[in-house]
Amino acid sequence: MYSTLIVFVGHTKPRLDELIKRMREYPIDRIVLVVGQHKTSGEQKARKIADELKNKLETVFNVRIVEIDQKNVINAAYQLIDLINKEKEKGYDVIVDTSGSLRMFIIAAYIAACATNSKVVSSIPRYEDGKEVGIEEIVEVPTLPLDLPGKEQMEIISAIDDGVDSLDDLILKLNPEIKRESEEFKKERSRLSHHIAKLVDKKIVTKQKIGRNVKIRLTPLGSILKETL
Repeated sequence: MYSTLIVFVGHTKPRLDELIKRMREYPIDRIVLVVGQHKTSGEQKARKIADELKNKLETVFNVRIVEIDQKNVINAAYQLIDLINKEKEKGYDVIVDTSGSLRMFIIAAYIAACATNSKVVSSIPRYEDGKEVGIEEIVEVPTLPLDLPGKEQMEIISAIDDGVDSLDDLILKLNPEIKRESEEFKKERSRLSHHIAKLVDKKIVTKQKIGRNVKIRLTPLGSILKETL
């Protein structure tokens, strides 16, 4: 089966050139060059490099450039998940390369790869006299099986933060204007109970009954997800 290679374009064009040459051991048919969607001065340089790479590579590969949110990890992860899923729907395997990526892109790429069960690779730079001169080795990065929470569940994770003492406290934290004992409050309690149960199953939150209340806390995995918001 042919593969789509997703490459994050930074400012190190020689490394990207060598990386793509090394990746020819894989059955690569399509290359997606990822740049940031926010037009910063650094991204202007990255976009120029992406254009140069596209012109050079499209004689051999099907190449396109896509823009991804480089300021919000979760937005970037969702954009990448959508991109990967569309490639897989077309019958392609997907390889995600994180060599030289911005930290935000590396996190988003890893989340997306885990959520879609895609292969992740990175490169170990080669140095001479303290200067980077190429690639020493390309390594595959192990991924973890991850069922990424949806938008509503991510909002709940953010609201739980350092923990809440009861489900009612969480409801009021998410909906400060809602009135206790109202029909809307009861519906919200039912909705959140459903989501909390799913988050417990995913080992993202824990529940601890203390008296009449149930304290809700984030697990280490939940805390990691919260930090990406």
